[in-house]
Formats: sequence, C-alpha cells, structure tokens
Amino acid sequence: MSMNRLRPLLIVLTLLVLAAVPMAAHATDSHAPRGARGDWLPSDAWAMSQWLPYDEATVDHLLHTNRDELASWLNDQRTLGRLARKRGFRDQRSLARRLVAARADHPTGARRRMLERRALDTLTQAHLARHVLFHIYHSPAVATSAKRLFGVSKARYKRLRDTGLSPRRVAAAGGRSETQLRGSLLAMLRERGQRAVRIGAMSRRQARTLLAEQRGTVDAFMRRPYRTTDQQRDYAGLVCHLPAAH
Repeated sequence: MSMNRLRPLLIVLTLLVLAAVPMAAHATDSHAPRGARGDWLPSDAWAMSQWLPYDEATVDHLLHTNRDELASWLNDQRTLGRLARKRGFRDQRSLARRLVAARADHPTGARRRMLERRALDTLTQAHLARHVLFHIYHSPAVATSAKRLFGVSKARYKRLRDTGLSPRRVAAAGGRSETQLRGSLLAMLRERGQRAVRIGAMSRRQARTLLAEQRGTVDAFMRRPYRTTDQQRDYAGLVCHLPAAH
C-alpha cells in the first residue's frame, strides 16, 4: 500500500485511539490547584463544615430567590454570582461585603475581611457554593466521629462507606439503631454549629437555618447509600464535563 493511501488510515486509527482514552478530570472551580479532580474542594473547616459566612435568608432577600431555585441554579458550572448579576448586582465584591454586613453580630476588622473573602468565594466558585449550601452532611466530622455515631472505628466506617452502604446500615454494623444514629448525628451537627458561632465563622441565625435543614433531611440522609469508590471517581469525571447551563 502506498504511503499516500496509508496516511488517511493512520490518521483515523490515531483518532480512534485518542477517543478511547478518557479525558482527565479538571476541577470546575478556578481556585483548584492544577490537576485537581472535578469535585475538588478546599480543605478549610468552614467549607468542609458548610459554615456559610452570611445568612441564607439575606441571599434569598437580596436576590429575590429561594432554596429551590438555588438548588436548580447551582450546577457546578453556574455560579451564585452569575445569578446575582441577573438580579442586578454587577459588583461581586460589593455584594460579598453587603452579605456579611447584614449579619446581626456585625463582624469587624480582620474577621469581617476574612468572612468577606469567604463570601466572595461562594459567589465565584460554583462547586464550592453548591457544597456549602446543599451538601450539608458531606463533612470530615462524620468520619472523625465514627465511633460516636456508628459504633465503629474511623477506618472501618470508611471501608463500609466506600462499599456503598447507607449510613443506617453502617450504624447497624456497629450495633447502633437508626434512632440512635439520628440522635447522635443531630447532636454532633448542633455542636459543630455552636462552635462555628463561637469562633464567628457563622452567625447564630445561619446556624439555626443549617440545623433546621439537617433535621428536616436527616432521615433521607441515613437511608441513602453512599457512593462507592468507583462511583466517586465517576462523579468527579462527570462534574468537570457537565455542559454549561444557560
């Protein structure tokens, strides 16, 4: 076969090989380090613990929105700041300052500036905002408190979780009933919220809002299977390839 006839065939074969190689996942948020997974999040306690630096009620009021709309809007591609622009807020830094200023505890000085930086991150980082507002059980504190919550060690909890068991089935493996799990889980979450209020990471009003949402959804959380290790990996790849919604 001549080289002129062989070249198109080689090109087609090369394209087929490239198509078969999975694309590397890249984090959707611009603050993520190079090469991070699609579901990357900062390890800071406030982000991991869903300590929103302003009151969710203030967002609802200023943006004329509600929790249902926010759940639909935040899809790891669309930021909260983009929704704010649609509602007339062009300057995201100014909005971040306004959100923090509305807190009843009136933070000042270095703490106010820290909270404003966090608020700005929730406006500009899509996956972070969705996590802080809606992934209200996705906290390392659950694993750290495994013995208290589930009756098993942290290592065993992680092994059982990664096989796709639900929280209540993990608790059953540790000899804990669903009622016991619910009580200890809500107590732990309440204590986390109280700590956030003490250190000024979250307002007392927002701590009540977060705990009320956790109380209202705790039964669904306990019965929903965790993602397996493979499912976690697949989700990370899916997040980074979600089409941008309009």
